[in-house]
Amino acid sequence: MARSSALSRSATSRDVAQIGKLLRDLEGHLAHLAKSVASDAREVSSNVPDLISDAFAELSERFRTTVQSSARGVSAEAARVGSGAWHRVEDEVSNHPLTALAIAAGIGFLIGALNRR
Repeated sequence: MARSSALSRSATSRDVAQIGKLLRDLEGHLAHLAKSVASDAREVSSNVPDLISDAFAELSERFRTTVQSSARGVSAEAARVGSGAWHRVEDEVSNHPLTALAIAAGIGFLIGALNRR
């Protein structure tokens, strides 16, 4: 019994020694991992402003392109409507010249009356 007790203590001592070695190895690996993570974090944090800048530049370009496209559409529509209105005025003046002259004289009279005040 004494012999089995001594053997179990010896085995336990070896097991504890192996566990201690494993823990030291694990601690070394964890320290290496922590250094690696810290290095990666510094690298990533230094890239964040560039990533944000690139994202804003792309967003700005998309916005500018969309606004230009919309502005072209609106200006083309305004030109079409303005041209149509001008043609209608021309047709009315051609068909009813005395009415157009009376309207122009009335507008002139109103502008003159407003300027006197």
